[in-house]
Amino acid sequence: MDFRYAFVYAAVDMFSILMSIVILSRLSYNMGSERQVRVFQLMSLCFFGFVVCDLLWVLAWGNLAPVPPFVGTVAKIISTLLIPLMVYFWFLFAEMRFGTRSAERPLFRALWFIPMAVLIVLYIFSIWSGVVFSFGPNHELVPGPAIAMTGLVDNIYGIAIVVHAIILAVRDKATYRRREYFAQVMFIVICTAGGMINAAVSDTPIMPLAIALSFTYLMTSMQEGQIYNDTLTGLNNRRRADRFLEDTIGTVGAQGPFYLFMLDIDNFKHINDTYGHLEGDKALKASAQAIAKTTGNLGGFAARWGGDEFVVVVRGSEADVPQRFEEELKANLAEAVEEQGLGYGLSASIGYTKCTSGESRPADLLSEADSMLYKNKAATKRLAA
Repeated sequence: MDFRYAFVYAAVDMFSILMSIVILSRLSYNMGSERQVRVFQLMSLCFFGFVVCDLLWVLAWGNLAPVPPFVGTVAKIISTLLIPLMVYFWFLFAEMRFGTRSAERPLFRALWFIPMAVLIVLYIFSIWSGVVFSFGPNHELVPGPAIAMTGLVDNIYGIAIVVHAIILAVRDKATYRRREYFAQVMFIVICTAGGMINAAVSDTPIMPLAIALSFTYLMTSMQEGQIYNDTLTGLNNRRRADRFLEDTIGTVGAQGPFYLFMLDIDNFKHINDTYGHLEGDKALKASAQAIAKTTGNLGGFAARWGGDEFVVVVRGSEADVPQRFEEELKANLAEAVEEQGLGYGLSASIGYTKCTSGESRPADLLSEADSMLYKNKAATKRLAA
């Protein structure tokens, strides 16, 4: 290997190592659930291990440091194995971000680990058989007949997530959820592009750069989501709702009127006082799930306004939009209660107003919907009494 080329390759690996350290240091539990963050840490550690081993290989075969060639070759084998392992952890992370409930279960993780387990066995078996790799007379790495298995395992996880993301994006009309699907797909697309280039032009530092770019893109997307998303429910937050409402009012002339709904979860204080705040959080998540599904079906926008209050915007001028919204929400709340196994029912008081003018003020629309909300809530309490 040419000295200058080897030096540049080693420099890329060293910068990639620094990038992996930065990624690990910037992880926080605001980026997702505790399990999601742990899986992301495992992804990052695989990346760190990959570039460290790749650097050892370059140092050995580029004569940049006194690293024995055999050590460099073994490091290259390990680095090659760490890429599909990283993709496996990314697969789990993506499924968790998609809200796949089974992704939290050991059986799901074990079943999907089978392709990775087969690859590990083949790597170990290759020490004697050479089926995936073997060592040349000077300890150089010689690819075996089953070397393509590494890329095949990557593709199994990658294709599974891409297909799942497309299906979810078609079903889910919520923009913030579609951004999540797109970010996860782009992670594997960038890695795959790097792998294809590396396969066409071997022994280039493309993979470390591609993986570093994938991590950077994914983390940037997640952090951007934190600015406008509510951490607990995953819906848009109040800041995003304020901006969206202003923008939507400005498009009334071109795209027509819309309905603004305000929702308040009934008896939420009773749930908190009776079952505790953790159960209250669970009720909020279930409610948000139902609101997101309802809004997605109607092609609208949903946000957590604060506490147990939510804001929904649905485009349309038909008089039956509020009725359809209330009926769908009622059914979806009942479904969420059953899915989550809650020991109580969930319902919501709703107020709304219709915006027909681009000159409307957000504060006035919110006040009108809020006023109707509390009239309906008071009426519900009188009936209950």
